[in-house]
Amino acid sequence: MLISFFERERALTFLLWFGIALRVFLYFFISAYGADAHGEVIQFIATQHRLPLTREIFCAMHPPLYYLLAQPFFAFDTLSSLKVTQLLSVILSCLNLYVLYLLAKHYFSHVLTRNVSFLLAIFLHAYITFSLYVTNDSLAFTVGTWCFWLLSRFFQTPSPKTERWLALALGIGLLTKGTFLAFVPVVFWAIALTLWHFKIKWQKIVLRLMILGFITGIIGGYKFAENWYYEGKPVVHNMDIFPLSDQKMYTGPKSYYGFHLVRLMKSPVIYHGDEKLLHVYPILFYSTFWYKFADLENDFNLGVKTRFRYIGSLIYLVAIFPTLIILLGLGLLIRQTVHFLTKISSLTATEFRENNEKSTWLGLLLVSVALVLTAGFRYDAWSCFQGRLFLQSFFSILAMFYLGLSYLQTRSAFLYKIGLFSMIGLAFLYSIYFGIESLFKFIA
Repeated sequence: MLISFFERERALTFLLWFGIALRVFLYFFISAYGADAHGEVIQFIATQHRLPLTREIFCAMHPPLYYLLAQPFFAFDTLSSLKVTQLLSVILSCLNLYVLYLLAKHYFSHVLTRNVSFLLAIFLHAYITFSLYVTNDSLAFTVGTWCFWLLSRFFQTPSPKTERWLALALGIGLLTKGTFLAFVPVVFWAIALTLWHFKIKWQKIVLRLMILGFITGIIGGYKFAENWYYEGKPVVHNMDIFPLSDQKMYTGPKSYYGFHLVRLMKSPVIYHGDEKLLHVYPILFYSTFWYKFADLENDFNLGVKTRFRYIGSLIYLVAIFPTLIILLGLGLLIRQTVHFLTKISSLTATEFRENNEKSTWLGLLLVSVALVLTAGFRYDAWSCFQGRLFLQSFFSILAMFYLGLSYLQTRSAFLYKIGLFSMIGLAFLYSIYFGIESLFKFIA
């Protein structure tokens, strides 16, 4: 009965509306405040009538677009509340889910696998919560998904018009968050490779890329130019100004490869938890991706300070198989990309487009993760190793889950069913978590 629902074509539309309803519902209960004080930047702009310099307040190192878009909402709000301002993030979160829905319909052909995979977009803890706070993550997630949509249009119809749309999106991304620096080289490489395949002269390719770079820089270069002028370098991290020396985590090679699932299940959150877990990179990425490991993220405290936190333990346990499926999809994309690059000259136009698309998905995620790792290694702070920091490339993860699940479908009916039910089980656990936390907030 349960599987038969997901086998229906129209189930995807139902899931879209359910995801939108869930985000609207959570708006009334979840705090507007996330891990960082983004509201202070919004208030600074509203009161000082100018953009803050990087050193003036804690989050001022971020590009300003989200804070500017929030101004009309903040006009009816206060820093102690931010609930009206939070409406901007809710709108962006719902819009982002809709574009993901369009991408899923466009790329994922198998109905059952597609619909179950879409549950990841609806319920993933880091993705839904950080899209609802007053934070530039909500805009970054949306612009990132928009870039994937524009890339799909470009691969279907490569033209100067679609290239300029991509340059516009990249510029908006850079005006939103510095993590979009990861998108620029991958998108430009995909454009250049496509033009090369269509026998465009290299001089014209260089010229078109220069034009795209100019558009991207003019739109998105404000914060980088400001930092260059005042700080002597284009990219400034808040830890360059406000170092967090108490978050140092590297303790040796085990920080790279350790994965203590049992210990994580015993201590599913930082609050009075196992401090040794803070020194293992895979654990931090895994725990912050699937659940609320860092208790500073919101005021859903029932799952932090009571035994209800052990629902996080169940989520970590059930999420093991979906994680393996995502890694399987990652491996399939890597293998496909290697084959693509070695056989590129002999591919038909259709084969080239399909392979180029998937290789671009891989590149966008890998470079985004590499950027996060670079910051984490440089500053040696556990707060840098969070799954949400590369979720502007979320569609890549969604595609990897779909590809991994599709691979299991062709190889093992048993493992395929485990994959389906593990994702459905995760959706059920998330529903319990969000429902009980919201009920507790309502009663309190």
